[in-house]
Amino acid sequence: MSGFDGIKHTEFILDALKKEGADKATARVSKSVKSEMNIDAGRLSLYRSTTDISVSMTSLVESKKGYIAGNDLSEKVLKENAAKAVSLSRSSEKDDGNDISPMQKGETLSYGDTEPNNEKMYERLKEFLDYTKSAYPTLQLNQCVLDFTRSEQNFANSNGVRFTQSSGIYNFAAMFFAKDGKGTSSFNYSEAAHLNLDKPLKDWGNLDEIMRENCGQTVTAPLSGSFTGDIVITPMSMIDFVGTMLGLFMGDMPLITGTSIWKDKLNQKVLSDLFTLHSFPRKPAGTELESLYTGDGFKTENKTLIEKGVLKDFVLGLYGSKKTGLPRCVSGGEGLIIESGNTAKADMIKNVKKGILLGRFSGGNPAANGDFSGVAKNSYLIENGEITKPLSETMIAGNIVKMFNDIISVSKEKVDYGNAIVPWMHSTGITISGK
Repeated sequence: MSGFDGIKHTEFILDALKKEGADKATARVSKSVKSEMNIDAGRLSLYRSTTDISVSMTSLVESKKGYIAGNDLSEKVLKENAAKAVSLSRSSEKDDGNDISPMQKGETLSYGDTEPNNEKMYERLKEFLDYTKSAYPTLQLNQCVLDFTRSEQNFANSNGVRFTQSSGIYNFAAMFFAKDGKGTSSFNYSEAAHLNLDKPLKDWGNLDEIMRENCGQTVTAPLSGSFTGDIVITPMSMIDFVGTMLGLFMGDMPLITGTSIWKDKLNQKVLSDLFTLHSFPRKPAGTELESLYTGDGFKTENKTLIEKGVLKDFVLGLYGSKKTGLPRCVSGGEGLIIESGNTAKADMIKNVKKGILLGRFSGGNPAANGDFSGVAKNSYLIENGEITKPLSETMIAGNIVKMFNDIISVSKEKVDYGNAIVPWMHSTGITISGK
């Protein structure tokens, strides 16, 4: 980050906005340097480093908002954009939800390596390539990227708020499929992020397990007919379903528009008492990857969103809170941790009379009430407590709220993705159908 002074740039932007006539102003300036190594088509293929600059500014004139984003930090362009932002404010509609965060004590958070460990990155990537060739000879690595990103994010507003967060994060993403003499599997992928390279890449998330399963999915069978049965949801799919619930029922727009079926359910039971969801963006209780401040400029605090099925908080930002009169979410909805349960994953499978182990879900946007349907990818049929065959052309349908109300068990085991920690979940009442 040599020569980059993000706070100085935010101060310049705030001054320019005020000179143009903004009553309130916010500035964000960030810089990231990404160094990445790639595997393409099973071969180490690329090393590159890229730098990204991001600048955004918000102007409020009375309660009218103007916003401009770009990547040019020259004083000439910053002044021009400040004038545009204030002009946009003056031509916008008044909205009493528009505001900026109040004065808070300035704070800086810095964690992770300051420079990439290129030698270790290469060693880990080569180790991963050698391991997959040996352990899973039918696995085809479509693309794998190991990168290190050092970033600095700066936030400032005209109320005196000043935050700077610097981080150095290793991220590994792998996409693959299996191919043998019998057939070809559907592709699958996994991604996780950590602050160091202490663990082999195969052990990031539950990548090794996913690759092993993928090699057993070259020959799949369609389900005949349909039935209502159980579902065991893998951690990656759990993240998707929980994200859907946050978006449908707990965020700004569904609560502002009144479409959220939980709009009047704060501090009431909405899901099974086996389900607890934390938003913990700060250590020591939180996830490995931290967040110092929320998107609207408040210092983050750890918060439990759903406790034993009881809705303890929405994920409202400042705008949503002012529009609805409901509390602002102090965590910003970052650092999701689903509490693990008391059941071993193997026992969870044994307890399924007939159902599906959902590896990956591919579906459209669910209905406002949580009804969903889609294709079960990389999934298995479970019969009488045993995984019997990998499935193809299989649909699942249900209601997300009912599914999380009908939880039978949550696994002891959990997967740490760096920015989320998630177990497996066993529920029931899902319609599973084939041809």
